[in-house]
Amino acid sequence: MTHGLPNLHALDAAYQPFPPLKEWLARTTVDETRWNRYLNALNDLTRRLDAGVSRRAYEIVKRAAAIDTGAIEGLYEVDRGFTFTVAMEAALWESKLAEKGEHVRPLFEAQLHAYDYILDLATRAEPLSEAAIRALHEEVCRAQATYRVITAIGPQEHPLPKGSYKSLPNHVRTRHDTDHAYAPVDVTPAEMARLVRELRSEPFLAAHPILQAAYAHYAIVVIHPFADGNGRVARALASAFTYRAMSMPIVVLSEHKNPYLDSLEAADQGNYQAFAGFMQDRSLETMKLVEESLRSASSPSAEDTLAAIQRLYVTRGGYTHEQVDTAGRSLVNLFSEEVKRISPRFLVAPIAGSVQVLGLPSQEPSLHNYRMPLQGTAAVTINMTTPPPANAGIQRQYWLEVPKDAAGSDDLVLTDARHDPFTARMDELVPTLAGVLQIRMGMFAERVLRDMQAELLEQAQKKLRG
Repeated sequence: MTHGLPNLHALDAAYQPFPPLKEWLARTTVDETRWNRYLNALNDLTRRLDAGVSRRAYEIVKRAAAIDTGAIEGLYEVDRGFTFTVAMEAALWESKLAEKGEHVRPLFEAQLHAYDYILDLATRAEPLSEAAIRALHEEVCRAQATYRVITAIGPQEHPLPKGSYKSLPNHVRTRHDTDHAYAPVDVTPAEMARLVRELRSEPFLAAHPILQAAYAHYAIVVIHPFADGNGRVARALASAFTYRAMSMPIVVLSEHKNPYLDSLEAADQGNYQAFAGFMQDRSLETMKLVEESLRSASSPSAEDTLAAIQRLYVTRGGYTHEQVDTAGRSLVNLFSEEVKRISPRFLVAPIAGSVQVLGLPSQEPSLHNYRMPLQGTAAVTINMTTPPPANAGIQRQYWLEVPKDAAGSDDLVLTDARHDPFTARMDELVPTLAGVLQIRMGMFAERVLRDMQAELLEQAQKKLRG
């Protein structure tokens, strides 16, 4: 963007060329110990995981880089939640993108294609060329039709030339309200040729990837070779070198904008290490982001785990555990009702007695793969007594046990663990009580009372004889 016609010659003259590579390398360093530790840990993890999981993790960071590179330039606004939603392709990410305005998705897709282009360029390991950088500009700005130019008569929208060097000065007014000079129009082709020579030189090819990325990025920003889109080109171009080294772009998020610009301004003052350090920090953060994504992707999904847990609460017969317990309580109630119905025939003087329906018994289930009911009534206690001098007393308690994983043909059981139990299939109780079951229960209740009466007699005889 131009700042004002009267100062163009002065601004052209104020241009400070990007440093020779030799000077850059002499004044920058990388914490290689930390870099290697992060990269080795990431590579070890990647080797242990499925290739599809790895591709997904690397896609996430590419999408994060692509969505935020436009936000840094003020083309739209993002926040952490929005970036995460778009990068992860989380639910409703497309609608969230649409909410930013109809112009945002085409910009994002163009930026995403630019990272795909630079990834392809890095994968082929071809020497960088001016043509490749111009093609990168064409990709990243594909969805942008115009750019704003400040002229003597005010701001104007001009068609954006894509893939071509600037034909008008693009010096800017900075955030500090000062003028900043970029390469003059007539100098730009020579500066870009010089940059490409440096990027193809043996010292550059032997340099650490972070120093390569930082140098290429800084030089593009200093030259500002295109009418607009230079920052997006610089960040994508820098990622060519990290793609080669660690298979991922450098993610510079919108929230990094101020420290990002601070480090570039420090480099303008000769402190190249400030920008190299910034780029290293972002690359290490990106590695950690991928690592966390890989670990998260390799753990069971929350949806699958929740579904599996929910399946535990439905038995193989399609019953919920509550339905099984409800069926069991029906069985308990049926038993108690039948005992109460026929007990008057057995509780005749001098025999007294009672029938009680009780809550959950405290014992563990007696049957393998069975459980006690979760709540409610689950036991029937029957008492028979005789008065002195025989003074006998018999008690039986039948409790309910249900299958842990009930099917329709599985039995619910009333047992006292000493005598023959009573069993009833789930499909005799659900959805309705079977008639045959009621007949069987009546016969079982009478047998229990007869047996108890016989035991009472035996005990009373022993007491009198004793």
